[in-house]
Amino acid sequence: MGEEPEAWLRPHLGALEASVRAGFRFSYLPALDDVLAVQGIRVQDGAMDMYLAQSAFDALAARVRIDDLEFHDSPPPLWHARGAVADVVMELLALPPHGSPGAPSLARSRPSELWIPGDSLN
Repeated sequence: MGEEPEAWLRPHLGALEASVRAGFRFSYLPALDDVLAVQGIRVQDGAMDMYLAQSAFDALAARVRIDDLEFHDSPPPLWHARGAVADVVMELLALPPHGSPGAPSLARSRPSELWIPGDSLN
């Protein structure tokens, strides 16, 4: 068995593990052999939840409507947060399902750093 991660890293790894259990799938940007960032994506209940983690303390998470992805190059998020992986991923996982009471429903301005599938990485 490998070494245990350092204590400061455990909450961030725990958030990533929770997202795996919640159905997120991953991209490694730009590629698995040269990872600069990890992107998690889950499509559920008419919305796409996503996060982009560039380090343990630099992550951006958002929820967008699937319908907005189909009709806009740069869809506005219904919700977004930036901060440490442990914080933003757990906040994203705590959101009620899209369309249910208490779920975010009003579009907000999109953070410029949010990468949407289909966007150029440049």
